[in-house]
Amino acid sequence: MLNIRLCQIILLIASVFVISLTFSITASAQTTYCLILLMDSDVNISASVVKDAETVQKALEVLQSEGISELKMTTMRSSEKKVKTSDMIEWIGNLDPSEDDVVMIYYSGHGFIDEQNRHYLSFEEGDTIPRSDIISRLNELDCRLRILITDSCSNLVSLPTPVTSSPRSIGEKQDRKYYKDLFIDHRGLLDVTAASEGEYAWGNSTLGGYFTSSLFSSFKGDGIRFRTWEDVIKDTKDGVMRKFQETQFSTTDIRRLQTKGIKGQNPRVYSLPKAIKMENVVSSPPKPDFQNLSPKPSGESPMVLIPAGEFEMGIDRSEIPELVNWAKGYDQSAMASWFEDETPRHKVYLDAYYIDVYEVTNEMYAKFLKATNHKPPKYWDDPRYNDPQQPVVGVTWEDAKAYCDWAGKRLPTEAEWEKAARGGLIGKRFPWGDDASHDYANYAGTVGTDIWGYSAPVGKFAPNGYGLYDMAGNVFEWCADWYEKDYYSKSPTKNPTGPSSGKTRVVRGGGYGYTANFLRVSDRFGSYFPSNAYPFVGFRCAK
Repeated sequence: MLNIRLCQIILLIASVFVISLTFSITASAQTTYCLILLMDSDVNISASVVKDAETVQKALEVLQSEGISELKMTTMRSSEKKVKTSDMIEWIGNLDPSEDDVVMIYYSGHGFIDEQNRHYLSFEEGDTIPRSDIISRLNELDCRLRILITDSCSNLVSLPTPVTSSPRSIGEKQDRKYYKDLFIDHRGLLDVTAASEGEYAWGNSTLGGYFTSSLFSSFKGDGIRFRTWEDVIKDTKDGVMRKFQETQFSTTDIRRLQTKGIKGQNPRVYSLPKAIKMENVVSSPPKPDFQNLSPKPSGESPMVLIPAGEFEMGIDRSEIPELVNWAKGYDQSAMASWFEDETPRHKVYLDAYYIDVYEVTNEMYAKFLKATNHKPPKYWDDPRYNDPQQPVVGVTWEDAKAYCDWAGKRLPTEAEWEKAARGGLIGKRFPWGDDASHDYANYAGTVGTDIWGYSAPVGKFAPNGYGLYDMAGNVFEWCADWYEKDYYSKSPTKNPTGPSSGKTRVVRGGGYGYTANFLRVSDRFGSYFPSNAYPFVGFRCAK
């Protein structure tokens, strides 16, 4: 019999006046019971299944290490002993969860759909079970959250060269609070599988199953909003499809896909749990006022209104020693002088303004070239940079200004750029929080979901609190201002526009070839001459 934990109730009865003080009852302690079923004896999928096991175990261990939930995890591997449906049924039958517990079953192996469109999971020697039967047994348990996740029918493939490392780091510090959102503050049934009817579920030895890798790396958030399972599934579907589209399929696999008319891998959701506690939701920044916002940029870029108001710009000098130590983790040559031009921290008031949601793309810039006969940028014909949805690069500051003039816009001032990049967050290093992560930006190599060795198509990472994409990483962005190291010490407090003259212009945001230090929202980079063009500098417009 498993232990059933009771919440402690603390009563304080005060003195002779019989004054009763009632204290809040603490949330019930909770256990997450998890069964991991791995069909890793099949040599055709074993490499992918083994990687799936690592991903799932690492993710779930966060529940216990963070004190979110006690974790009781059971793993059954077909490579160690035959795994039968009866083993799973027995495991379920032996459970006695409390009403606050979580019961989860994860399966990685083969599956199929029968003539009645029922989804089966395959075990040893022809032993199969419909997923619906598993759900029926889970629904008999009196617990708060029941989960069935199946990554079945994995097909091993090779991936293109840019994917050279493991998927995004699971359970990073800034993401761990979202485990509470998902595992504590939801009730009901999560029932999801790797692919829809008629599709294959793909994977490889580096990532494991595309579905598993994407799902468990989606236990993250934007630093602002409550995280729901619906959010996780949306990000999972995006991640799976991106991996599918980046896959270099063999000739045989291409024929299989063409024969069946398969154009992707779309995880199938049968049931989603509902959020039951929203007390810890942090209020978001003012809702963006989008102008003609579309899912993908085309033609003229959509813009968002940044509301009028005051914000804190730059850093305090007392932060520099800590920043130097942090930056040495990326570059041992880091020194205090790198950060001095970001001081002092000062309050700036800006009138309301609009700024582009996306960096200006090659597609957008091509319209400008056609309309004006302007000279094409330096890397216009370079296949590394000329996808229509990549940000245009190789543009000088003068080129960027000419485009903005043609579009009836302008380059943002340095202050406007920083306020927009912060996305409503206060005192954070990055648009999403304080910890650098390739899960939020394209920079310094290829890690996890950051698979681009050069610039990525715009909008591949989550937007910040104002709905702006790629404010950190991908490519640096030209600002309107001349650069001056000590400008902050004499900057106006309202609508600063930078020095009246100078030799170089400010660029902001970092880029694909640079370390995380350059991605910080306060980082100022003033080494680029306005008449020079660079393969890692683009721009966005304001007005």
